[in-house]
Amino acid sequence: MDGKLEYLVNELWVLAWNASVQRADLYGSKKSTDQAFREKVIYHLSSHLIPQYANSRVTEEQHYTNIEHLILYANSVGRDVLGQPGYKYGVAQKLLNLALKYHWCLGLISEPPHCPVDRIVIGETRFRNKINWTRIVQRSEYQNVIEDIKRLAANKGLSISMWELSIYSRR
Repeated sequence: MDGKLEYLVNELWVLAWNASVQRADLYGSKKSTDQAFREKVIYHLSSHLIPQYANSRVTEEQHYTNIEHLILYANSVGRDVLGQPGYKYGVAQKLLNLALKYHWCLGLISEPPHCPVDRIVIGETRFRNKINWTRIVQRSEYQNVIEDIKRLAANKGLSISMWELSIYSRR
């Protein structure tokens, strides 16, 4: 990776991390973020999970497994800083999916199977005002949202990732 691209990717990691932890009530009583925790999680993502998406399309089931793997890893390295219930499914999917979106938009990986699920995306689904992405702790809750996104995307003849790009706007 050349210097300019490496710079952009590093900046995008900062954006992805911040977007995934904002309003998520992730940390325990210390009320502080832990830089070592963040660095370990991002290193793990960039060295173990993101490369899977580079040369081939990851199946949806493998993507779910990757989210679950991220949760287990983050809980193992963050037990001293995380609050209850630990590293939540909603936070994990947001970080992984947003990082994948950025890498995909830069042309570094194939199109990801899902999009980042957040307030704006959920607001387009039948789960508007019913599910808060920061409170998702189970795969089934997330999967219900993804299934509704699939329906909405199919109605427009789009993939999930392309649908999200079409509806998302920076506020």
